[in-house]
Amino acid sequence: MHYYEKMKETSQPRSPVSDRQAIALDEGVAVLLQRFKLEPSIVAGSPYADLHVNDVGLLVMICGSEPWSVRKIAQSLGAPISTISSALDRLEERGLIARHRLAGDRRLVHVNLTAAGERLVAKIRTNQVETCRLMLTRLGGHDREELIRLVALLARK
Repeated sequence: MHYYEKMKETSQPRSPVSDRQAIALDEGVAVLLQRFKLEPSIVAGSPYADLHVNDVGLLVMICGSEPWSVRKIAQSLGAPISTISSALDRLEERGLIARHRLAGDRRLVHVNLTAAGERLVAKIRTNQVETCRLMLTRLGGHDREELIRLVALLARK
């Protein structure tokens, strides 16, 4: 049997991929992308196609309730503050983030998503989870769990 015919047989959807499985794979892949400084593989037509590759990870990282300072972002990403500041300039210019200083400590610059930034991150996350769901449909239940386990193992510090 030809290689591509074998791939057709093995790539047929087997059973629905759960949200937990798609999210778990997405989280592991996100860590791998950041850790190994890999670009998102396919961005054409995605919600982040016109963003700088580093901006996507930065936006996803600062979403949520955890407070982020420029210094904390730089430390988490292992990047110089100047690089983070440039990225934040781009994102602020687009209205996706806001920077502010707290009255108690004017030295620290804090960063949060704007409403537009939150909407974009929601689209990005949905796109990423659905991409992972598509990848996982090619595998049976045991293989899915094994792939997720192995990706998590690679992503561990």
